[in-house]
Amino acid sequence: MEKLWGSGREVQVNFKDELLLSKVVYGLTAWDRAVFNGNKEVLEKLWVWSREMQVNLKDDLLLAKDFVGLTAWDSAAFSDNKEVLEKLRVWGREVQVNLEMTCC
Repeated sequence: MEKLWGSGREVQVNFKDELLLSKVVYGLTAWDRAVFNGNKEVLEKLWVWSREMQVNLKDDLLLAKDFVGLTAWDSAAFSDNKEVLEKLRVWGREVQVNLEMTCC
């Protein structure tokens, strides 16, 4: 990942739109794939890079929905990944996401 980040700087890639928030296979971002795969290390790196690029952490990462309408929280819960859920909870509090469950 560090090589990709460094290479992007060399060719002047728009990091936010072309790397961090780019949707590829099935409309998934790197963030979505890392959550789905339970890769906490990649999530942490993406979080740091997103902060550096001044991405809207709340709306573009934590509350963004994938191609079936799931947020990162939903996907981690569906995958029963408690470590990722805890990390998302901490980040959610950091950017003031309302973590109360509401039901229709």
